[in-house]
Amino acid sequence: MSTDRSEERDRVEAESTVNESYGTTIPADVRKALGEELEPGDKVRWVVEGEAVSVEIVHERFGAFDNIEPLDGPEWDGDAEAESAWSE
Repeated sequence: MSTDRSEERDRVEAESTVNESYGTTIPADVRKALGEELEPGDKVRWVVEGEAVSVEIVHERFGAFDNIEPLDGPEWDGDAEAESAWSE
């Protein structure tokens, strides 16, 4: 029997302690409910609306420009240009 992950995480409650530098750990039950949606390197965005607080996952996308070809620009003799600019 397959289950829909959204049904599994309709409501997950967990607590964590805020340390002296106001840091906290995402509880294991929450990490488990999120599955692969939360990965090391992601950020969490805290949203405060009135007295309600929610947390959103902000995915970091490493390698977003890996498929982009380099630009063939004009040739430049960087050392000569830099040296003459520095000596002025």
